Amino acid sequence: MNTLKKINTFNKTANNWLADLEKKSSEEIVMNPYEGSWSLAELYDHIIRVGRSYQIPNLKKSITAEAERKKSKNLKGLVIFNLGVQKLPIKIKMENFPAPLVKKFTPIKQHKPDLIKDFKLYIAEVNNLKELVLKSSKKNKHHHPMFGDINTVDWFTIIVFHLAHHEKQKDRIQNFLASRY
Repeated sequence: MNTLKKINTFNKTANNWLADLEKKSSEEIVMNPYEGSWSLAELYDHIIRVGRSYQIPNLKKSITAEAERKKSKNLKGLVIFNLGVQKLPIKIKMENFPAPLVKKFTPIKQHKPDLIKDFKLYIAEVNNLKELVLKSSKKNKHHHPMFGDINTVDWFTIIVFHLAHHEKQKDRIQNFLASRY
């Protein structure tokens, strides 16, 4: 998938998520389907938090002067980015991440108007990366603990994949909400 297509995929997916969020009531977005699961508000907040605290900063680090690295992606990175296999049969648990990341990634329940505003701002922040991503060199890389040294386009791809990764979770929550009526 080329870079412009990835940017378009992000926008299509993010705008679908936004439309889904706008259709839900303030009460619905904070309902948890079962104990220990996230509400829609928490899921959206998680997407925003991970993007802002991890994905976007690391993407930006990949274009700095010291980011030209000689190492390459590991096997998982090659499968994901070079072969385009988006859905590996792995379940990622936040508890497996280092404590500081867990704290940054743990979502909160925002009120609907605030969450909509924040999600729109997040979409704009990701779109503001477009020129940076399009002009980046494949030699500019930054280390990812799961995928090895990946370039700027790969870091952007993680942003796109993160939404796709959580799509089934969003669907499960929405199905729960639909079953209540």
